[in-house]
Amino acid sequence: MAQKQEYVLVNPTTEAIVAPFDGAPRLASLAGTRLGVIDDSKRNADVLLEELVELLRTRYEISEVKWHRKPSASRPADPAAIKELVENCDSVIIAIGD
Repeated sequence: MAQKQEYVLVNPTTEAIVAPFDGAPRLASLAGTRLGVIDDSKRNADVLLEELVELLRTRYEISEVKWHRKPSASRPADPAAIKELVENCDSVIIAIGD
């Protein structure tokens, strides 16, 4: 007599593991604040950021803007530049071009 072969089905899917993230507290207002800008060096990132900075200066009265341009989109920003932005800015934005 032939034995029956048994198969076990396994579900290969998993639940996503989402790391907890607590963003920085929101600023009460942008008026008079110092803005840091990180340009990732991709084509058109500078164009987008310049337009955004002009809008923020005009509409929200940003008082000062500090720029950092990465040497390449594939390389991280210079830690010293990040430290300077953290110490001298109230908020920082980054844009990716293309």
